[in-house]
Amino acid sequence: MKTICSLIIGLFFFQIAYSQTNKDYELMGTLQLSTQEIISFKLKFKEIENGKIEGSSLTDIFGSDRTASKIKGSVDWKKKKLSFYETENISTKSSAEAASFCYLHVDNASIKMVKGKTIIQGSFKGKFANGQSCTNGQLYLIGSDYINELAKKYLHSDYIKNEDSLKKMQQKYTDITAKIGDNYLRSNEALSLAWKGEEIIIEVWDARQEDGDEIAIYVNEKKVIDRFVIKQEKKTLVIPFPKKQEAIVRIHGLSEGNFRLCTANLSLRDDTNSTDVVAIMKKGENVIVKLKKEN
Repeated sequence: MKTICSLIIGLFFFQIAYSQTNKDYELMGTLQLSTQEIISFKLKFKEIENGKIEGSSLTDIFGSDRTASKIKGSVDWKKKKLSFYETENISTKSSAEAASFCYLHVDNASIKMVKGKTIIQGSFKGKFANGQSCTNGQLYLIGSDYINELAKKYLHSDYIKNEDSLKKMQQKYTDITAKIGDNYLRSNEALSLAWKGEEIIIEVWDARQEDGDEIAIYVNEKKVIDRFVIKQEKKTLVIPFPKKQEAIVRIHGLSEGNFRLCTANLSLRDDTNSTDVVAIMKKGENVIVKLKKEN
C-alpha cells in the first residue's frame, strides 16, 4: 500500500489535460540532461491552425530556478510527432542574467499510446539567445488520464482505511497540484516578470479561509495600499507603470492573522500575460515581484 501511495504522489506531476475541443494540451514530466540531472517540466500549448502550436513551458517547477517561457512549434498527429522551441521568458525565480538563459529546442518528439497512457518522448537541445549550444538531453512526458485514474482509485477509502491518513494524502495531492499552477514565494524570495503594457493590474484575495491576514503593497517604494485585510473577494489595483524600465512590487506582511504566516493570493496582469502568485510571509517580512519592461 505504501508503494502504491508513493507512486501516486511521486507521479502527480506527470500530467496531460485535454479541453473539450481537443486543441488545448497541458503535459508534464521531466527533462534529463546529459549530466544525468533530472528537472521537472511542464508544457502547455494550443493548436492554432494547420498543426502550428503556441503556448508556454515551465521548468524546475518547485525549485529556486522556476522559469516560465513562451513556446512555438508544430504537431503532426498523423506522423505522431511534436516539435517546439522556447522563444522568451515570461517569469523566473532565477537571479541569472537574461543572456545566460538556456532555451529548449525539441525536434520531432514521438507521441505514443501505451496501455492507455499518452507518452511523449524525444531528445532536446538547449541554446542561448545568440544561438550557441548550452545543453542537451531527453524529454519525457506522460498523460494525466492515467495518473488521475490511479489517484482516484488509490487515494480512496477502499485502499486507505485510516481516515486521517487518507485526508492528509488527499490534501497533499491537492496542495502539490496547486503549486504547479501558481508561483509560491516565501519571505524574501523574488520573482521576475517580463512586462508589456503601460499599467500594472494587481488582484489580491484569500483563496482559502479568511483569517485576518493584513498586508501593504509598494511599487518602487511608493505605497499603493496600506493595512489591507485580505478577503476572499478580490481587490483590484490599477497602477500606471513608472517611467522606468523596471517596477519593483513589494508585498509586506503586517499581520499573520489567526493562523501562522501571512498568505496572500495575487494575480499580476499586463496587456499579454497574467501571472498568479501566492505570497507567504512572516510578519514584518516581504515578497518581491520585479517587472521588467520590454522595449
